[in-house]
Amino acid sequence: MFHGRGGHGAAPPRTIDPVMIAARLIMDVQSVISREKDPTEFGVLSIGAIQGGTAENIIPDDVLLRGTIRTFKPEVRVRMLAGIERTAKAAAAMSDAPAPDVKITEGAKAVMNDPALVATAEKVLKAAFGDKLRTSPPGTPSEDFSEFVNAGVPSMMFNIGVYEPARWVAANNGSGPELPSNHSPQFAPVPRPTIETGIEAMTLAVISAFDHHARGK
Repeated sequence: MFHGRGGHGAAPPRTIDPVMIAARLIMDVQSVISREKDPTEFGVLSIGAIQGGTAENIIPDDVLLRGTIRTFKPEVRVRMLAGIERTAKAAAAMSDAPAPDVKITEGAKAVMNDPALVATAEKVLKAAFGDKLRTSPPGTPSEDFSEFVNAGVPSMMFNIGVYEPARWVAANNGSGPELPSNHSPQFAPVPRPTIETGIEAMTLAVISAFDHHARGK
């Protein structure tokens, strides 16, 4: 949260404008991504909420920003957090404002699939779904499934398609609109085939894991 000194929008010299400070941070903090993070490592910072003010002609006392930080590696995250906090303090100092309150809440960690489980499950899923089974690149959304992995439980997370094949093909070859993802108000999975496919895939994956464990591998 950025702190300032509120007042009339027509007399900004009598205020310390936290809205301007927040806007400065939103732009400047991206330099942490582009200039301080190794460009070969994944890391992203997105601001999802800005809360401050009640009227168009009043400069508020405070502005709250909320955002999310995503990385794959802990050491990249540490570097990004340090850069974000430093940039926030600098943005406030440029306006001679009080130091901001910077609160970092630890979220879910990266999910790292167990290679042996993946290899075993891939065989049975390939037999069941053929060329519909595909390897996907690393995903960036957070997922608390990682708690199993970090607790030492061999784990595998996989995704299931939720749209009609024709729509998926059209979206991927550019002949149709982009498919809405989760968190979009337009996200609307096709219920029955999605649920049936999920049940079949999960059952096969679990049975293959049991067989893998029974063989002592």
